[in-house]
Amino acid sequence: RQIISASQGERETCLLSLAMPDLWNLIDQPKPVSFVDVDGRQRTHRFDYLAEFKNGLRVAIAVKPAERVERLNFKATLQAIKRDLPLGFADRVALVTERERHKIELRNAELLNFFRRCPDPEADGVIADLIDGLFGEVSISDLIQKSGLGARAFRATFRAIYAGQLDADTRRTISSNSIVAPRKDKA
Repeated sequence: RQIISASQGERETCLLSLAMPDLWNLIDQPKPVSFVDVDGRQRTHRFDYLAEFKNGLRVAIAVKPAERVERLNFKATLQAIKRDLPLGFADRVALVTERERHKIELRNAELLNFFRRCPDPEADGVIADLIDGLFGEVSISDLIQKSGLGARAFRATFRAIYAGQLDADTRRTISSNSIVAPRKDKA
């Protein structure tokens, strides 16, 4: 699936959203919504994304440069939009500026996007079996070695982190030296 981004900020927000393990669907440029602005005028706004999560939560996402948010008093506009949202359109509204996008998380999300383009069910299965046998922390390099799959295991482990099978600090660069652990809440 291809998502068109009108700006670098939208592209980065898209990648970070797609990396969320509990995301079910991401709709780009959902239908516009009508609202009454702070001056009492009827307006429309089109959110950049509508994120739908596995638990049913729907979040309308507006992506703007922080400078524009301040200059245009966009937070007040967003409050008016939120107040007038059609029932069922979204449960929450989020504003994302460059201040919310962590550079290393973004780099990891870009790598994930690349790894997802080349599915490898065999490697994913081997890593899933190794994860099932884990009881504590382990380095990614240990999983790679135990799998016997080399780089394929690294990519599969990376995907497993973002699939919610492994815990890892995604605010640090994920590498073969990274420490991972099975999710505490996994069934």
